[in-house]
Amino acid sequence: MFQISRRTPAYYFTAVTHHRLPIFQKDELKQILCDAWAEARLNHGILILAYVIMPDHVHMLVYSDKELSEVLRLLNGIAARRVIQYLKENGFESSLFRLRGEVRERNHKHSVWEHHTDSLDIFGEDTFRQKVEYIHQNPVRAGLVERAEDYRFSSARLWRGNGSDDEPFVTDHLQIEWR
Repeated sequence: MFQISRRTPAYYFTAVTHHRLPIFQKDELKQILCDAWAEARLNHGILILAYVIMPDHVHMLVYSDKELSEVLRLLNGIAARRVIQYLKENGFESSLFRLRGEVRERNHKHSVWEHHTDSLDIFGEDTFRQKVEYIHQNPVRAGLVERAEDYRFSSARLWRGNGSDDEPFVTDHLQIEWR
C-alpha cells in the first residue's frame, strides 16, 4: 500500500508509437503489450495503476521506487522487444520496415516508440483522479466506444468494480491508500 504524496508520487505518462503508426490496432498486439507490462511489473516492482492502449499511443499511471526514466525504460523497452519479436516471428516485414529507424546503441534497428515520452509526477489525489478519468475517457473521445468500460484494453472496468474474468491486464489500483 502507498499514498500519493510529494514523497511518493505516481507517474503519469503517454507513450506514442513511432511516427504515430497504429501498431496496436489489433487486440493480439494489445495483449502482447499487456503481457510485457506484467513481466515488467513482476520483475521490477512497478505498480501499474491505470492504463489505456489506443491504436497509436498508451496512457498509464504507475508507481515505483525507481526514477521515472528507469520505469519508462523498463516498460517501453520490454514492450518494444516483445512487439518486434512478434512481428519478426509472424512475417510482418512491411510493419517492421515502417518501424525501421537509425541503428541505435546496442544495434537496435527498429523503434516501436517515439523517444520523447510525455510524463508528469502526480503528487495529489485530485490530480491523480483527473488523470484516471482522462485515461479512461480516451477511447470515448476517439469515437471507439460510447462508454469507457466498453473498451477492452483499459482499466476503466476495474476502477468501476466491474472487472471480468478475462481482463487483459489487472491493475494495482487497490494498492493505493486513499486519505
